[in-house]
Amino acid sequence: MELKGFQKEVIGDLVRFLSLLTECENIRKAYNTLWEEKGVPIGPNGMQPYHMSIKGVPQVCLKVPTGGGKTFLAANSIRPIFDAMPHIHPKAVAWLVPSDAILRQTVRTLSDHEHPYRQKIDADFAGKVEIYTKEQLLTGQNFNPASVDENLSVFVLTYDSFRTSKKDGRKAYQQNGNLTLFPQYFDDRQALLPDTDETALIQVIRSLNPVVVVDESHHAVSKLSVEMLTNFNPCFVLELTATPKKDSNIISVVDARKLKKEEMVKLPVIVYNQKNQEDVFLSAIALRRRLEEEAMKAEQDGGRYVRPIVLFQAQPRTGSEATTFDRIKQSLLEMGIPAEHIAIKTGEKDEIKDTDLLSRDCPIRYIITVNALKEGWDCPFAYILATVANRSSVVDVEQILGRILRMPYAKAGKRSHLNISYAITSSADFYRTLDKVVDGLVNSGFSKRDHRVGGFIEIEGIQPAGPNEQMTLDTKKEPEKGEDLPEIHTEDIKSRLDAMNRGAHLFDERSGETGTQTGADNLQDTSGQSSTAYGDRVAETTGSYSTGADSVLSKIDQMLQTAEQENRMYWESMNTSSTDDINVPREVAEKLSTFYIRPEFKEEVKGMVLPQFLADDGITYFNETGHVLLERDELRAGFSLRDKDTMIDFGSIRAELAKVDLDEGQEAVPRAFRLHGFENESMKKWFDAKPSDAKRKICKEIIVKRISKINAISDAEIEEYVERVMANMSEAVLSDLEQAPELYANRIREKVEKLLAEHESKVFHLWMEQDKIVCEPNYHFKEKITPAKSISSIPKSLYEEEDGDLNDYERQVIWEISALDNVKWWHRNIARRGFAINGAVTAYPDLIIHTESGKTLMVETKGDHLDNAESKAKAQAGAEWASMAGRLYKYYMVFQTKTPGYAGAYSYDDFMRIVRDL
Repeated sequence: MELKGFQKEVIGDLVRFLSLLTECENIRKAYNTLWEEKGVPIGPNGMQPYHMSIKGVPQVCLKVPTGGGKTFLAANSIRPIFDAMPHIHPKAVAWLVPSDAILRQTVRTLSDHEHPYRQKIDADFAGKVEIYTKEQLLTGQNFNPASVDENLSVFVLTYDSFRTSKKDGRKAYQQNGNLTLFPQYFDDRQALLPDTDETALIQVIRSLNPVVVVDESHHAVSKLSVEMLTNFNPCFVLELTATPKKDSNIISVVDARKLKKEEMVKLPVIVYNQKNQEDVFLSAIALRRRLEEEAMKAEQDGGRYVRPIVLFQAQPRTGSEATTFDRIKQSLLEMGIPAEHIAIKTGEKDEIKDTDLLSRDCPIRYIITVNALKEGWDCPFAYILATVANRSSVVDVEQILGRILRMPYAKAGKRSHLNISYAITSSADFYRTLDKVVDGLVNSGFSKRDHRVGGFIEIEGIQPAGPNEQMTLDTKKEPEKGEDLPEIHTEDIKSRLDAMNRGAHLFDERSGETGTQTGADNLQDTSGQSSTAYGDRVAETTGSYSTGADSVLSKIDQMLQTAEQENRMYWESMNTSSTDDINVPREVAEKLSTFYIRPEFKEEVKGMVLPQFLADDGITYFNETGHVLLERDELRAGFSLRDKDTMIDFGSIRAELAKVDLDEGQEAVPRAFRLHGFENESMKKWFDAKPSDAKRKICKEIIVKRISKINAISDAEIEEYVERVMANMSEAVLSDLEQAPELYANRIREKVEKLLAEHESKVFHLWMEQDKIVCEPNYHFKEKITPAKSISSIPKSLYEEEDGDLNDYERQVIWEISALDNVKWWHRNIARRGFAINGAVTAYPDLIIHTESGKTLMVETKGDHLDNAESKAKAQAGAEWASMAGRLYKYYMVFQTKTPGYAGAYSYDDFMRIVRDL
């Protein structure tokens, strides 16, 4: 099971945050930098500032709608988080879920070695994985120090199971004879909770300093929840939810467009209002049958098996619910629906349990509930939500609307009607019900844009109402508020369904097969006909219906036609969205400061396409032009460490443990992400107690892990290389290595990166000689930019305002350039989002300058202190780009006073003398 495109973006955001956390050694700075790189400011007009819930512990949130694969994302997040930590850290994960239903589902999928979630975790941790429930932890079932030391340990727990206010939660804080082996491994006694026995489960988990995954984190908002998280003594907290709580530190966002385009959800939701409950039943049953007919045709055309399901949602009531649900079930039975096709799912009565609803052998087509399906239940075959309540009530649909949104097999079908969801109600106050639908979409991580009104289907005197009016009905008296479920005229519905069955030869609910051969032929004959033609044909054939509004088939055809039209409009609105396709909440994107190209430059810039390095056929896949943007992964192909030297200068490394002294009140550096030394003295004592061979083995693993983040090299080659490096070390150097393995890991990684860069450069120049790389027009200026900070005080800017993230030297260069008569406009290129020179190294010029004579200059400003190997490589890449791009393009790396003497590099004075005469 591969990650979808948007899921890769989410994991990319997490990896980037972890990288910034390591670089910055400051949680807030890492968080701020992540969003500023996306052009999103921190503050009132952007993302909220980082909220520190647990001091010194990174706690971030992934906002992913229902159907976006949150559990799979969590499974893919574990290794990157541990990879960002020092190796000497227990691999323990506390995976928290809000309910017993979700717990059972999570334990089942993570324990199943054939399930994609478990397969991903096994692949990341070489199969050394143990999944535990709370009961297994309390009884010590395969839970001991040796197992924890060797494996990734995942504890699947509910929120309540560790809340001390709950009786069950207190068990984790009590003395436990099954865990007596663990206390002898507690080196840091200060980490233990006071007044709690050292054999208590909570003490064991605290000692492991686990990563905490909080599924559906919007449930964990109380003070008790924060206390619970704090008691776990986490090193990192990862929240996943469709609806983040107010103080969540969101680092990645997925919206409906991405899920719809990846074919993971059935959107939009088409909402229909009916005259009364009888019509809700009739419409739901008939629409479900038509959808199953579509599904059968799709399967005949090579599609996968789908059996559409209706969720009947009844109105909640005080006291026993049995009468309400039994009456709904009895009504369905009287309409001719077989008992095996109906299941009740409530808090007290569960007829689904562990039934595989996706199995071809499962007969269930109707599920009756109130809100029992609001979580811990997943059935992509659920297509229709039908609210069966008093007309005077507004049913609380938002709690379970998400249950009909998942797309079967996460793949859109060829039949458009099977790619959307349906909600049917008979509310007298339809617009309040629509508000509930919108709330349901928001609760599932979507927006009000993701529903469409299917309209009022007129039959028997129903009159459409205005937006602020009640509907007028020519029907019998409606029940009073709070009155029991009204009598349903099942005989009338049954007679109309029977007539419909005779006329349309639809799927026979009673047998689970097509009723007759004629019926099967009819399915085949009508394949490809429009729903209108199909309804007309049935009406002509049977004579059972008039062609007026009372025709059930005509009504269903009208519903499907409306759905198809609304679905088309929905796609059009998605594809013409004005918001940038970046991972930010839509509500934030709409508040971003957006600046357009100035009118006087618009036509000229529209025709400008900047050259970039492109690879031709034979190196990578190619598009219709014969070339694609050159990626560094292609340049890394064929690299091997097996023939590389191991000469590394370790003389400058001092064998000292890094100490972090923090002033009172200063934000603590995240314990798990320090770059140097060990986390604390207790960990050092643990390490020092090991024999020398064991120490060096641990050091080797630390180094291998640090280098293994380079995906271009296999772990086996990395391990072999590190072994060769260590074999050449003297005993004195090995002794120093034992004291500060992280420092040595960094130095060895630098060597490997240098070797890899030399290989990339060699391949790049070889391919250029072989004409496998070209430099051709490829990059178009964006119509608008959304910088996190902006500046408008310097004239001749290309956009209305430019990126204002400037240092004093950059500001000076822009001022001087803008004052030149031969400069037409300048643009502050936004790093990681703007134009890149993609040679053997990737360089983002700070400035793009266009002259009156038509030349375009790429300028990178550098302080004199940045004259180093990295700058030299970038300058040379820029010079090579300019030489291949043509006479209209120039590249300059401009130092304040230095003239480094390598290609592409200039002093500021030399640069200005050149530009004045261009």
